[in-house]
Amino acid sequence: MVGLFRNKYLWGFILVYFVAKVILTSIFHQPFSDSLFFAFLFGIFLPFISFALTRNFPVPPADKPAFKNEALVIIALVLWICWYISYGTGWINSLVPKSLFDLPRETSIYVLVKKLSVFFLIPFLLYRTFGFGLNDFGLNIRGPLFQKSHSAIVFIILSLIVLVYQYIWGQGAEPLRKGIFSTGQIIIGIPLCFAWYFIEVGLVEEFFFRALLQSRISVLLKSNVAGILISGLIFGLAHAPGLYLRGAGSEGVNEQLPFIFWAAYTITVMSLAGIFLGIIWSRTRNLWLIMAIHAMVDLIPNLPDFIRTWHL
Repeated sequence: MVGLFRNKYLWGFILVYFVAKVILTSIFHQPFSDSLFFAFLFGIFLPFISFALTRNFPVPPADKPAFKNEALVIIALVLWICWYISYGTGWINSLVPKSLFDLPRETSIYVLVKKLSVFFLIPFLLYRTFGFGLNDFGLNIRGPLFQKSHSAIVFIILSLIVLVYQYIWGQGAEPLRKGIFSTGQIIIGIPLCFAWYFIEVGLVEEFFFRALLQSRISVLLKSNVAGILISGLIFGLAHAPGLYLRGAGSEGVNEQLPFIFWAAYTITVMSLAGIFLGIIWSRTRNLWLIMAIHAMVDLIPNLPDFIRTWHL
């Protein structure tokens, strides 16, 4: 633990986080106390709980060694994602009939297929050419979702914590707190929404940002801390273009704000969630578990829109 506080990557991340916080408070006049509870929950409390819950897990197998020019492959993949989330998604959308976007359910399926292709299929096939398989990314398709009983315990405890937080304090849960939806809608919606986000954010984001990006950065820099923090930072920033271009009702923001606001916001908020998930990945190498936890993190904020979209 003492060595952790001497880690240059940790102090580098703290500096980036501090600069982002200064931008939010000095330029956009956000109260300094904003997101502090979130920072405590996802930046301190949940990582501590994650360490405690996974202390008896067996040491994960070592990742495959870096191959020649892998750093260039990683950079290319990050640039690929940057292109997609900035200009690529609009270009791809221009190739399909505009009438598709008048159909919410069909649009949801289209977006899911698009994200699976960009974040999962193409990066995996690229690494497949270098001899990597699904097992190298924590996707043991022959094994159960929770390979050991303590994996289920980790999932249950962490899920309860994030569900309580999202329901009580999350802006996206406001329609649920106001009782806009019936009990039947919620009972039907919760398992369906979880299953949907298990794939849309679980497989899509956790495969790319944790199983691939974090693992390979850790190998290249010979530091698990570097892998967790750098991939967490990229994970947070990857959400900024979407919040800037498509609005951020689930974040409680209904006004148009410049991109620098969302870049700073995602660093101070979403990168911490990426780090918390990154810690669990580094300790378990069970992608199914990380996918399930991520789906629970996004469940409550997205449940109202899911119920409306699918007319539940």
